[in-house]
Amino acid sequence: AAGNNYSATTYAPKISPTFSGTITINGNIANQTLTDGATINWDVSLGSVATVTLGGNRTVAAPTNLKIGTYILHIIQDATGSRTLTWNSVFKWPAGVAPVLTTTGGRRDLFSFVCDGTNLYGSYLPDVR
Repeated sequence: AAGNNYSATTYAPKISPTFSGTITINGNIANQTLTDGATINWDVSLGSVATVTLGGNRTVAAPTNLKIGTYILHIIQDATGSRTLTWNSVFKWPAGVAPVLTTTGGRRDLFSFVCDGTNLYGSYLPDVR
């Protein structure tokens, strides 16, 4: 346009840019505490890592706002222990068999998921201390 002194070389992207000041990246890696209840709900847009302490036998609902990526869920037994989980059908497990939780009170099981945007393909680390 008339009066502009811009050229293609002025605004060409640099191969190794240098930044200064504060740079904020929304990486969605916040750890959120999920609310324990008969049904556990997880909005993954609020954080791809979540923790919940079970106060009874529970059902994990299909998470909302899923995107392709990885997610981590910490499940902790309350002091009573022996709590169980039922998983929504979007959670997929090796050989189609959901893992059995560690039943000791206060113990933690760690679940990691790879998501294709629809389903979460899970793996499991029991009794992580």
